[in-house]
Amino acid sequence: MDVLDLMRTQRSVKRFKPDPVPDDDIRTILTAATWAPNGTNAQPWEFIVIKDADLKKKIADIYREGLQFLLDHPRRQGFREPDKRTFFKTMMRKSQYLRDHLEDSPVLIIVAMNKEKDNLPRYGVLKATRVEATYTSIMPCVQNLMLAARSIGIGTCLTTAITILEEDAKIALGMPEETQIIALIPMGYPADDFKPVTRIPAEEFTHWDGWQRA
Repeated sequence: MDVLDLMRTQRSVKRFKPDPVPDDDIRTILTAATWAPNGTNAQPWEFIVIKDADLKKKIADIYREGLQFLLDHPRRQGFREPDKRTFFKTMMRKSQYLRDHLEDSPVLIIVAMNKEKDNLPRYGVLKATRVEATYTSIMPCVQNLMLAARSIGIGTCLTTAITILEEDAKIALGMPEETQIIALIPMGYPADDFKPVTRIPAEEFTHWDGWQRA
């Protein structure tokens, strides 16, 4: 499949079939993730593959608690009505299903960064950019992971609410202090067919030679 078609149909999958994902496919997907561009080629990513049912349930409970905190946060009182073209209500309904059934995902993948695996300044004024620069090295890796999964018919969804209770998750997973959780990605064969994503036209976001409308 052409890479643009992969991107166009890489919809967030939040309902999965119970079929297991072969370990070899998981390895292929994670290998593709490591091909991502990253700062100084430090390759600061770490992956935790979770298939054990009890551990999935424990991580799902932490995720749910973190997500509920996010939904209850006072800042949401100023939440603006979203553009109708984003189909926000549909997205929220599917997100609620994922929240309630996260442990039913055949695989959960934690993507983390190892803050000791970089070649960035650790002292002086530039140290403030160190974690941010390492973080931006992880996100292309996440996108590679999701595109690679899509290329072999496996669905994924990028979630980050678990970072609200990151320390609880790190303890549950036995992660060392120098690691930081970036994302939790449920993975499996989608219960529905892949469909093209719905997006607002790029022209509405595009400015040429300065902040101007096209």
